[in-house]
Amino acid sequence: MVGLQPSEVPPTTVVKFLGAGTAACFADLLTFPLDTAKVRLQVCAFGHRL
Repeated sequence: MVGLQPSEVPPTTVVKFLGAGTAACFADLLTFPLDTAKVRLQVCAFGHRL
């Protein structure tokens, strides 16, 4: 078969570190607005009960 073959070399520590950091940043970017909205709704609901 002609083309690129997947390498059998495992990723280095630096590649793993950068991949984990990128994944953590991406997860934080997705969940931060949802967490902010949740807290604001909780504060708003708590304020109306008093």
